[in-house]
Amino acid sequence: MKCANSDDEKIGGVGLHNVNKREGDTLTGAYKVQFRPLFRPIQYVYKWLSYDDPVWNARRIVQDSCLHLENAVKFRFSIPEGDRASLGVLLSRRPVVQGIEPALLDLLCMLNRIVYGASKHSVEDIDIDAHRFTPADALNVYLICRWAGVKLLEPTGLFNYWKKPD
Repeated sequence: MKCANSDDEKIGGVGLHNVNKREGDTLTGAYKVQFRPLFRPIQYVYKWLSYDDPVWNARRIVQDSCLHLENAVKFRFSIPEGDRASLGVLLSRRPVVQGIEPALLDLLCMLNRIVYGASKHSVEDIDIDAHRFTPADALNVYLICRWAGVKLLEPTGLFNYWKKPD
């Protein structure tokens, strides 16, 4: 279920193609540390894609892809990291509603309602071993979230200064 780096790169922004940086034998973030909340979920998607069992990891890919969007909304609207509001709560706040184009806002609301909530679970889930998503679902959600993340972050100018210096 690997996503070709060239396809990922075509979306723009930060993705599987450039979020990691090799330092000796260690793979680390290519981003400045202050941007960790934005890009760490993409690193986790990279990790889940590298495992041999895409069926088992599909839910995790969906959850971390959506977490990238949640953190992108917080970044774009300067919501402090300490504000633990979920994506659904964020999408109901007036500055967010007024600051995102309607079609993108509708997409984010739909992703939150249909996908993100289903990707999260508690240890009390009776059917915890049920796979809520297929590998194809996960890859599609990842690509949609990457595109939406770029659209959310473009107005901030972030893509001009996020990267660690070499």
